[in-house]
Amino acid sequence: MLRSIAVLSASALFFAACASNPAPVRNGRTQATVPPASGPVIQANVERLYPNERLFLCTGSRVSNAPDTDSNREVIEYSRLVVVNGVPLVTAPANNACVSSGFGIRTLNGRTRPHNGLDITSRPASRVFSGGAGTILEAGYNSGFGLSILIDHGSGVYTRYAHLEYVEDNIEVGEPVHYGEPLGRMGASGHVTGIHLHYEVLTGTYQAGVWGRGLTPRNPFDFPPWIDPRLALTETEAAPLSR
Repeated sequence: MLRSIAVLSASALFFAACASNPAPVRNGRTQATVPPASGPVIQANVERLYPNERLFLCTGSRVSNAPDTDSNREVIEYSRLVVVNGVPLVTAPANNACVSSGFGIRTLNGRTRPHNGLDITSRPASRVFSGGAGTILEAGYNSGFGLSILIDHGSGVYTRYAHLEYVEDNIEVGEPVHYGEPLGRMGASGHVTGIHLHYEVLTGTYQAGVWGRGLTPRNPFDFPPWIDPRLALTETEAAPLSR
Protein backbone atom coordinates (compact mmCIF):
# COMPACT_ATOMS: atom_id res chain seq x y z
CA MET A 1 0.00 0.00 0.00
CA LEU A 2 0.94 3.65 -0.16
CA ARG A 3 1.70 3.97 3.52
CA SER A 4 5.42 3.96 2.81
CA ILE A 5 7.13 6.39 5.14
CA ALA A 6 9.87 8.65 3.86
CA VAL A 7 13.09 8.80 5.86
CA LEU A 8 13.32 12.20 7.52
CA SER A 9 16.46 13.73 8.95
CA ALA A 10 16.37 15.55 12.27
CA SER A 11 16.83 18.83 10.47
CA ALA A 12 13.58 18.27 8.61
CA LEU A 13 11.72 18.82 11.86
CA PHE A 14 12.58 22.48 11.54
CA PHE A 15 10.74 24.84 9.26
CA ALA A 16 11.41 25.28 5.60
CA ALA A 17 8.93 25.26 2.79
CA CYS A 18 7.90 23.90 -0.53
CA ALA A 19 10.30 23.49 -3.41
CA SER A 20 7.84 22.08 -5.94
CA ASN A 21 8.50 25.51 -7.29
CA PRO A 22 11.57 27.30 -5.84
CA ALA A 23 11.50 27.20 -2.07
CA PRO A 24 11.61 30.29 0.12
CA VAL A 25 14.76 31.20 2.00
CA ARG A 26 15.92 28.27 4.07
CA ASN A 27 15.55 28.86 7.78
CA GLY A 28 16.44 25.51 9.27
CA ARG A 29 17.77 26.87 12.56
CA THR A 30 14.50 28.43 13.64
CA GLN A 31 11.46 26.29 14.41
CA ALA A 32 8.12 27.44 13.06
CA THR A 33 5.35 27.64 15.63
CA VAL A 34 1.60 28.15 15.39
CA PRO A 35 0.26 31.25 17.20
CA PRO A 36 -2.06 30.29 20.12
CA ALA A 37 -4.77 32.63 18.81
CA SER A 38 -5.36 30.21 15.91
CA GLY A 39 -7.76 28.23 18.09
CA PRO A 40 -7.82 25.21 20.44
CA VAL A 41 -4.77 22.95 20.18
CA ILE A 42 -5.71 19.58 18.72
CA GLN A 43 -3.51 16.51 19.19
CA ALA A 44 -1.64 15.49 16.05
CA ASN A 45 -3.11 11.97 15.87
CA VAL A 46 -6.76 13.08 15.99
CA GLU A 47 -8.67 11.72 12.99
CA ARG A 48 -11.13 14.60 12.74
CA LEU A 49 -10.57 17.92 11.04
CA TYR A 50 -11.01 21.07 13.13
CA PRO A 51 -10.20 23.95 10.75
CA ASN A 52 -8.44 26.87 12.40
CA GLU A 53 -10.74 29.49 13.87
CA ARG A 54 -8.16 32.04 12.69
CA LEU A 55 -5.14 31.63 10.43
CA PHE A 56 -1.76 33.25 11.04
CA LEU A 57 1.66 33.26 9.47
CA CYS A 58 4.00 30.83 11.20
CA THR A 59 6.09 32.51 13.87
CA GLY A 60 9.80 31.99 14.42
CA SER A 61 10.45 31.75 10.69
CA ARG A 62 10.59 33.90 7.61
CA VAL A 63 7.40 33.43 5.58
CA SER A 64 7.87 33.84 1.85
CA ASN A 65 5.18 35.28 -0.40
CA ALA A 66 2.86 35.89 2.53
CA PRO A 67 -0.86 36.62 1.97
CA ASP A 68 -2.23 39.92 3.27
CA THR A 69 -2.09 40.07 7.05
CA ASP A 70 -2.74 42.54 9.84
CA SER A 71 -0.17 43.80 12.33
CA ASN A 72 -0.51 40.55 14.30
CA ARG A 73 0.34 38.45 11.22
CA GLU A 74 -3.24 37.18 10.99
CA VAL A 75 -4.41 36.41 7.44
CA ILE A 76 -7.05 39.02 6.64
CA GLU A 77 -9.07 37.16 4.01
CA TYR A 78 -9.16 33.81 5.84
CA SER A 79 -12.39 31.85 6.14
CA ARG A 80 -12.64 28.26 7.36
CA LEU A 81 -14.40 27.28 4.15
CA VAL A 82 -14.71 28.96 0.77
CA VAL A 83 -17.01 28.35 -2.20
CA VAL A 84 -15.36 27.45 -5.51
CA ASN A 85 -17.77 27.06 -8.44
CA GLY A 86 -20.48 26.21 -5.93
CA VAL A 87 -18.29 23.66 -4.14
CA PRO A 88 -17.44 24.27 -0.45
CA LEU A 89 -13.77 23.61 0.35
CA VAL A 90 -11.66 23.92 3.46
CA THR A 91 -9.05 26.68 3.10
CA ALA A 92 -6.36 25.02 5.25
CA PRO A 93 -7.08 21.25 5.60
CA ALA A 94 -4.96 20.39 8.66
CA ASN A 95 -5.27 20.94 12.39
CA ASN A 96 -3.26 23.62 14.23
CA ALA A 97 -2.04 25.07 10.93
CA CYS A 98 -0.05 28.19 10.13
CA VAL A 99 1.02 29.59 6.75
CA SER A 100 4.62 29.02 5.74
CA SER A 101 4.28 30.25 2.14
CA GLY A 102 1.49 31.90 0.17
CA PHE A 103 0.09 31.63 -3.34
CA GLY A 104 1.46 33.56 -6.30
CA ILE A 105 4.69 34.93 -7.69
CA ARG A 106 7.73 34.81 -5.41
CA THR A 107 11.41 35.55 -5.85
CA LEU A 108 14.28 33.40 -4.60
CA ASN A 109 17.94 34.10 -5.28
CA GLY A 110 16.98 36.58 -7.98
CA ARG A 111 14.70 34.12 -9.79
CA THR A 112 10.97 34.78 -9.98
CA ARG A 113 8.62 31.81 -10.23
CA PRO A 114 4.95 31.07 -9.49
CA HIS A 115 4.04 29.18 -6.33
CA ASN A 116 0.76 27.50 -7.23
CA GLY A 117 -0.50 26.57 -3.80
CA LEU A 118 -0.67 27.37 -0.12
CA ASP A 119 1.98 25.90 2.19
CA ILE A 120 0.84 25.19 5.73
CA THR A 121 2.58 23.48 8.60
CA SER A 122 2.03 22.51 12.21
CA ARG A 123 4.20 21.24 15.06
CA PRO A 124 3.98 18.35 15.57
CA ALA A 125 3.07 17.46 12.00
CA SER A 126 -0.70 17.16 11.55
CA ARG A 127 -2.76 14.68 9.67
CA VAL A 128 -3.99 16.04 6.34
CA PHE A 129 -7.72 15.91 5.56
CA SER A 130 -9.89 16.10 2.48
CA GLY A 131 -10.93 19.69 1.82
CA GLY A 132 -14.32 18.48 0.63
CA ALA A 133 -16.28 15.49 -0.62
CA GLY A 134 -15.10 13.97 -3.88
CA THR A 135 -13.35 11.12 -5.68
CA ILE A 136 -9.66 10.20 -5.59
CA LEU A 137 -8.11 10.75 -9.03
CA GLU A 138 -4.46 10.26 -8.13
CA ALA A 139 -2.60 8.89 -5.12
CA GLY A 140 1.10 8.18 -5.35
CA TYR A 141 4.52 9.63 -5.98
CA ASN A 142 4.43 12.61 -8.33
CA SER A 143 7.89 13.99 -9.11
CA GLY A 144 8.59 17.24 -7.19
CA PHE A 145 5.25 16.99 -5.39
CA GLY A 146 6.46 13.80 -3.73
CA LEU A 147 3.76 11.58 -2.28
CA SER A 148 0.56 13.39 -3.26
CA ILE A 149 -3.19 13.06 -3.74
CA LEU A 150 -5.52 14.72 -6.24
CA ILE A 151 -9.27 14.84 -5.55
CA ASP A 152 -12.12 15.63 -7.98
CA HIS A 153 -14.87 17.56 -6.18
CA GLY A 154 -17.12 17.98 -9.22
CA SER A 155 -18.05 21.17 -11.11
CA GLY A 156 -14.50 21.39 -12.47
CA VAL A 157 -12.98 21.79 -8.98
CA TYR A 158 -9.99 19.78 -7.70
CA THR A 159 -7.60 19.85 -4.76
CA ARG A 160 -4.03 18.58 -4.49
CA TYR A 161 -2.21 17.55 -1.31
CA ALA A 162 1.56 17.27 -1.78
CA HIS A 163 4.74 16.30 0.13
CA LEU A 164 2.90 13.77 2.32
CA GLU A 165 4.77 11.45 4.67
CA TYR A 166 2.31 8.65 3.97
CA VAL A 167 -1.15 8.03 2.49
CA GLU A 168 -3.85 6.34 4.59
CA ASP A 169 -4.45 2.69 3.66
CA ASN A 170 -8.05 3.27 2.54
CA ILE A 171 -7.14 6.04 0.07
CA GLU A 172 -7.15 4.53 -3.40
CA VAL A 173 -7.77 5.86 -6.91
CA GLY A 174 -11.47 5.78 -7.79
CA GLU A 175 -12.65 5.66 -4.19
CA PRO A 176 -14.97 8.34 -2.78
CA VAL A 177 -13.92 10.53 0.14
CA HIS A 178 -16.05 12.66 2.41
CA TYR A 179 -15.41 16.09 3.82
CA GLY A 180 -12.64 16.00 6.43
CA GLU A 181 -11.59 12.40 5.75
CA PRO A 182 -7.97 11.69 6.80
CA LEU A 183 -5.71 11.39 3.75
CA GLY A 184 -2.26 11.03 5.32
CA ARG A 185 0.17 13.22 7.20
CA MET A 186 2.14 16.29 6.16
CA GLY A 187 5.72 15.33 5.38
CA ALA A 188 8.82 16.16 3.38
CA SER A 189 8.58 13.94 0.30
CA GLY A 190 9.52 15.37 -3.10
CA HIS A 191 11.36 18.66 -3.57
CA VAL A 192 11.09 20.32 -0.16
CA THR A 193 13.27 21.76 2.56
CA GLY A 194 11.10 20.72 5.50
CA ILE A 195 7.85 19.19 6.72
CA HIS A 196 4.65 20.85 5.51
CA LEU A 197 1.58 20.44 3.30
CA HIS A 198 1.48 22.02 -0.15
CA TYR A 199 -2.25 22.48 -0.83
CA GLU A 200 -3.65 23.47 -4.21
CA VAL A 201 -7.14 24.49 -5.28
CA LEU A 202 -7.48 23.83 -9.01
CA THR A 203 -10.15 24.37 -11.66
CA GLY A 204 -10.55 23.20 -15.25
CA THR A 205 -10.88 19.90 -17.09
CA TYR A 206 -8.86 16.94 -15.85
CA GLN A 207 -6.79 14.90 -18.31
CA ALA A 208 -5.73 11.41 -17.27
CA GLY A 209 -2.08 10.46 -17.30
CA VAL A 210 -0.52 13.89 -16.77
CA TRP A 211 -0.80 14.16 -12.95
CA GLY A 212 -3.18 17.09 -12.99
CA ARG A 213 -1.07 19.27 -15.26
CA GLY A 214 -3.19 21.64 -17.32
CA LEU A 215 -5.53 22.51 -14.46
CA THR A 216 -5.57 26.14 -13.35
CA PRO A 217 -4.23 26.86 -9.84
CA ARG A 218 -6.34 29.28 -7.82
CA ASN A 219 -5.64 31.33 -4.72
CA PRO A 220 -7.90 29.94 -1.94
CA PHE A 221 -8.14 33.41 -0.39
CA ASP A 222 -9.78 34.81 -3.53
CA PHE A 223 -13.08 32.98 -3.02
CA PRO A 224 -16.11 33.97 -0.93
CA PRO A 225 -16.58 32.34 2.47
CA TRP A 226 -18.99 29.50 3.09
CA ILE A 227 -20.25 29.33 6.67
CA ASP A 228 -21.16 25.91 8.07
CA PRO A 229 -22.61 25.93 11.62
CA ARG A 230 -21.44 22.33 12.08
CA LEU A 231 -17.88 23.64 12.26
CA ALA A 232 -18.51 25.32 15.61
CA LEU A 233 -16.02 23.91 18.10
CA THR A 234 -16.96 24.49 21.72
CA GLU A 235 -14.55 24.39 24.62
CA THR A 236 -16.31 21.23 25.84
CA GLU A 237 -15.68 19.47 22.53
CA ALA A 238 -12.07 20.62 22.36
CA ALA A 239 -11.10 19.70 25.95
CA PRO A 240 -10.71 15.89 25.48
CA LEU A 241 -8.68 16.42 22.32
CA SER A 242 -6.14 18.76 23.88
CA ARG A 243 -5.26 16.59 26.88
